[in-house]
Amino acid sequence: MAVDPAPAADAVEDSPRLNRLILAAENIKAAVRRQDGRETPVGPRALRTRDKLLEAAGRLFSERSYLSTSLNDVAKEAGVSLPTVYQYFADRDDIVATLAADHALNMLQRGADDWDPLTGRLGLRRAIAALVTLYAEDVVFYSLWEVASHVDDRLATLRREFEDQFHEGFSRKMRKGIEHGMVRDDIDPHAMAKAMNLMVSSYCHDAFVVNGRRREEPPATDDVIDMLTTLWADAIGLRERPINTTSAT
Repeated sequence: MAVDPAPAADAVEDSPRLNRLILAAENIKAAVRRQDGRETPVGPRALRTRDKLLEAAGRLFSERSYLSTSLNDVAKEAGVSLPTVYQYFADRDDIVATLAADHALNMLQRGADDWDPLTGRLGLRRAIAALVTLYAEDVVFYSLWEVASHVDDRLATLRREFEDQFHEGFSRKMRKGIEHGMVRDDIDPHAMAKAMNLMVSSYCHDAFVVNGRRREEPPATDDVIDMLTTLWADAIGLRERPINTTSAT
């Protein structure tokens, strides 16, 4: 019988925080229906109604903004009564938290925190590309994330776990790079990982979210990826692995 290989050290070290993050997101996403003071899991038909409400809310948040959209607006957009909305969501923040939880899980699945310093700039570019592309593709969500995480405790916790996961993950990988001589050894891996992640997220927020609000054309995604990769790689002194060559005999 084949035996699965032991998990990589990074994966083992990641698992407690990843488990907390996934659990927090799954708890928020849990589909329940509130009726007569009770909560019950939703069936297929009710799940379709809930999904329709989430889609309607997403459209309205995009068109009118989060603060200008009421639950009554969501009900009308979805073609249901306001009491029906309250069967699935306690308030507007509950809707946003559900959308955010789904997005956080999607980011992990896309490999936005997957970087091996031994792969040099090309590997770093892949990790940064995942982050930048998600920002460019879902400007509405990131605008909501910024506003709603300040008013919903569950979403604030999810955001904190999500950001901590990225900072700690990149910090470990920077330490790995230092150990292998791929990253300069005069830096604090944790502080640098946090600074670099904040640089990427802050720049992307300005380039895609803020520019969108101003109705300004955002920069080309590839240009943003290239620039941020260069800034990050230069800041940590990222080196390329020497290529082993052998002479033909």
